[in-house]
Amino acid sequence: MRMRYWASAVAASGLFAAPQGRLALPSGGSIRYTTAASKTRFEIRNKAGKRYRVNVDRDATVSPKAEPNKVELIGEVAGKAFILSDSYASVPLGMSYCEAGEERFLRVLTLANGGARQTLQLKLASCRENIELAEPGVEWNPHSENLQIHWLQGPSNKGKNEEDTIHIGVSGKPEPGQSRDSNERFFRLRLSPCCPASLPKTRETLSCFWSIAEMSR
Repeated sequence: MRMRYWASAVAASGLFAAPQGRLALPSGGSIRYTTAASKTRFEIRNKAGKRYRVNVDRDATVSPKAEPNKVELIGEVAGKAFILSDSYASVPLGMSYCEAGEERFLRVLTLANGGARQTLQLKLASCRENIELAEPGVEWNPHSENLQIHWLQGPSNKGKNEEDTIHIGVSGKPEPGQSRDSNERFFRLRLSPCCPASLPKTRETLSCFWSIAEMSR
């Protein structure tokens, strides 16, 4: 599915996508990527020449030896964070199911305390898990620093429409956001696994969890 970029006309054309292993950053510098010990390694070089390295996980739907088919820069908060999408060939199932399928992840890489680390990972699309983006699927607004994601079939509500809004805060880390679907239901990004599963899913307690939860107005 097509993804919309608001950062600039150049970004909107998808020119920051480079399957050869290197992305040019609009702020200067670059990101290189490769596979290292079943993980994907991102090496960031900023405009001043400083280098950062971070290794991120895939999941069982991707072969441990698979190189990224494509990596795209969705957005950048200069000097703080990078929002990336990385895609891989699916591990096929029996009867050639997903033999030509794709697994796509969204990641936020945050620069802090002299290093880089992944502060968010979401599944954007998956042949194996039947996750499908809408059209457009991902929208980044650099003015509000909000990232909106629209799924036809979401990762949390299998087979149902799902939406999420993620705000990149002043620290470069994701913060809770909220959005509505066509039925006026709310979704909120749950930030940490600190609360027991039995905790009622109310407006006040949803921010204790990781991933996306539905709640009524």
